[in-house]
Amino acid sequence: MSEKYDITARNLLLNKARVLHAGDSYTHSFTASRGGTALDLTGAKIWLTVKQHTQETDAEAKLQLTSDASAEIEITSALEGIFAVKFVGEGAKTTADLEGEWIYDIQIRLSTNEIITLTYGKIEFLPNITRTTV
Repeated sequence: MSEKYDITARNLLLNKARVLHAGDSYTHSFTASRGGTALDLTGAKIWLTVKQHTQETDAEAKLQLTSDASAEIEITSALEGIFAVKFVGEGAKTTADLEGEWIYDIQIRLSTNEIITLTYGKIEFLPNITRTTV
């Protein structure tokens, strides 16, 4: 069963976590589980998709990260179901134009080909004051 989890400034601050700023490098860890038991992510593929509307195709997504590229989503402990979403390098550059609030989900295709929507909700990227950092 999927879990609603808003990655908004308010929710992150309530959980004493760092908020997301558009274009910043940031890592957020997740644990995939079902019924309190960790999912085995060996051979799994993971997607994080950010859109403005649910009707948009994946090609129209504002951002889509995958575990195919280790710099984006890294499975850090497959047997414990732990993975990290990394907004670094290309990921950080892609979020530079994402100021505001969007919808997202994280889907996992297990090695058994079972598809699971792990979490969904709102994701917010706060604006930056400094625009040029080169």
